[in-house]
Amino acid sequence: MRKFPRRGAWLLMFAIGGGHAAATYPERPLRIVVPFAPGGVADATARLIAAEMSEELGQSVVVENRAGGAAIIGTTLVAKAPADGYTLLLGSTNISTNPALYKKLPYDVDKELTPVALAVVVPGVIVTHPSVPARNLPDLVQYARRNPDKLSYSSVGLGSFSHLAVERLAQQTSTKVVHVPYKGYAPAIMSVISGETHFLISDLQGALPYIKAGKLNAMAVTGNKRLAVLPDVATAQEAGLKDYEAVGWLGIMAPAGTPQPVIARLNAIVNKAMRRQDVSQRYLEQGSETFDGSPQDFRRFLDENRRGWEQVIRAGGITVDAS
Repeated sequence: MRKFPRRGAWLLMFAIGGGHAAATYPERPLRIVVPFAPGGVADATARLIAAEMSEELGQSVVVENRAGGAAIIGTTLVAKAPADGYTLLLGSTNISTNPALYKKLPYDVDKELTPVALAVVVPGVIVTHPSVPARNLPDLVQYARRNPDKLSYSSVGLGSFSHLAVERLAQQTSTKVVHVPYKGYAPAIMSVISGETHFLISDLQGALPYIKAGKLNAMAVTGNKRLAVLPDVATAQEAGLKDYEAVGWLGIMAPAGTPQPVIARLNAIVNKAMRRQDVSQRYLEQGSETFDGSPQDFRRFLDENRRGWEQVIRAGGITVDAS
């Protein structure tokens, strides 16, 4: 688990200014909106946090899946909800990327949502079909440079993490590769396994069984740390791309204007859940890292993450038609 430095002013505000409001909250059940279909790391994370909240708050906490539109449907629902702490969002990387991808969104991230707690950061792993003549990331980059537009990569769709992470790689290495978007993770990874496309940036959980079976080769990790279950696979930074990092994230957000004492209490509960040894170990085994920090820490992370993706999107001229 990665811990942010504690902020004394934040803790003091919670202790002095929020006692009464935090004591009377909540008085009815809560819901966490997940803007994705059931299953997968986002849904599982929301349910883990919901269970911890229910135990700590003494109220039921319902996980409501509102999938569709690159997380826009579920995000809009929370952004327009009353700012009372009873409707929360399991936010994701789409919060960072959608404002730059779409010309118009039905919500304003800066004005209608506020960070509560960063829960999990999810790096990717660059995997290739065994036929690709590369043993590691430098080999892959060199081959791509010598053979522009010969390598193709799959993604789960235009503007997705798996698309933008490769776009960032291509921009930083001055390589040209062909994007082949699919509708979902399963067909995207199967296209690489079958040799229809050459490589993919995947989460570890989906790719690991195929790496172990020899159906995919792991070139590098896109985060700044090696993965415990793939200790011999270097990070992209270790492989020579000092400025390259591509990570997804999951965290709890609330409608802007939610009372600070409520934010503080929810933040403490999420941190407690992520600090549990069994939880942090489970995420490590899946190639992810849990976090423990204040809402201000989450805000700083979010601002930096968003700036980075915006640069990639603008440099690549990437847009998504919301219609």
